[in-house]
Parts: sequence; structure tokens; C-alpha cells
Amino acid sequence: MQRLLVFSMVAAVALAMGMGVGLTAADEDWPTDQDDLERGDVLEAIEQDREDVPEDARTAINNWATSNPDELTDDERDTVRDWLRTEPAEIDAPEEFEVEFSGGVWITDYSLEDGEATITFETSRYQRVTVSDALAGVDQDGAVQVPSETHELERGETTISTDVREMRGSSTVGVTVSDTTVRLSTEMQAPEQQDENPFRHFGGESGLFSGIIMTVGLAVVGTAHVLRSEDSGVIEA
Repeated sequence: MQRLLVFSMVAAVALAMGMGVGLTAADEDWPTDQDDLERGDVLEAIEQDREDVPEDARTAINNWATSNPDELTDDERDTVRDWLRTEPAEIDAPEEFEVEFSGGVWITDYSLEDGEATITFETSRYQRVTVSDALAGVDQDGAVQVPSETHELERGETTISTDVREMRGSSTVGVTVSDTTVRLSTEMQAPEQQDENPFRHFGGESGLFSGIIMTVGLAVVGTAHVLRSEDSGVIEA
């Protein structure tokens, strides 16, 4: 009888433990209102399998992360974004591209015209890219802060545009993805050819020689006139 009682107690404890172990993240009471969330709740949630957290709780986490971006570090914010998304499908590299970054990011097309840079990206997942104007302040002395813009790219194709400095018909921008920077630029036009003729201020070589001939001719005429006058004077004397 005593053995039966002990066996029953052990079975009851095992059953209770089994029920406890059977609980999943879905059974937890996740907040469904972003106002009820705190940073710790969000970090705890993203440690769980996405599908184990109810959809309304995921929506609250998404709203909280959007409304409180400064509460998370850059890495944590990226992790939350990735966790909230369904697992992205594999994307093959485009057949044609200009630049390839690691992590499934490609620049498929770009143009730098009339002071505007337009860049088209193809990405396999969410990415953050930074575009900086490499020619900004190039004609200034001292330390110059290089202007830059950060863009968030969704999976697939994204085209961005930004104003850039233009010099001699050329522009140059730096594109940074995950600590890798690539420079995009167009050919700079040669400066206008200046007249290197040293006689350009005298009307060129022909103008200079014409002036010399005229000066010599006038000098000859003047000398002849003086000599004639002196000669005439001697005779009259």
C-alpha cells in the first residue's frame, strides 16, 4: 500500500512536470498593446521562435520598436526587424549588376547627372545603406563634414535618389553597406583649353609682327624726314 502511494505521488509529480514542460512561448501572456511593452519584453520575445508569439503580440512589438527607435541599439533594431519578417526566400544574383556587396546586396544600375545620384539596389533581405557625397567641400579649406544619407532597403528592388555636388560635369558618391564602401563616379571633363600663345595680348603672332613692321616703317620715314630736313638746312646755309 505504501509503495502504491509513493508510486502515485511520483506519477502525479511527473505529470505536473510534463505539463509544465509542454508549455510554449505561445502560452505566455504576451502584451498585445505597445504601451504595455518595455525594452526587456521585446528582447525576450525575439529570443523565441517567431511563430510561437501570437500575431497581435508581434504587431505590438512592431509598433513599439517603430515608436521607440532610441530604446534599442542598431544591432537590436536590426534583429527585431529580421525577427518580425517571415524568413526571406533565397534570391539569386541578378543577371546583370554593377556592384556586388556581401550579404546579398547588389547595385544593378546607377546614374550621376545634373547634380543628382540615382541608385538601384537588389537585396535578398532588409539592409541599411549609406550614401555620401564625396565631392562636397572639395574646394574648401580645413575640415569639412561630408554629407550623407542613410536609407533602409526592403527585400527586392529599391531605387533611391539624392542630391550631390557636381564639378566639371562629374559627381562622385560613396555607398556603404555593412562596413564596405564603394565609390561611384562619372568622368570629369577636362578644363577649358586656354590660349597659351604668349603673344595673345598683342593680337597673336601676326598682330605682333604687323605692329613691328609698322613701327619700323614709321621709324624709317621719320629718320628720312629728319635727314632731309638737316640736308636742306646745310644747303641753304
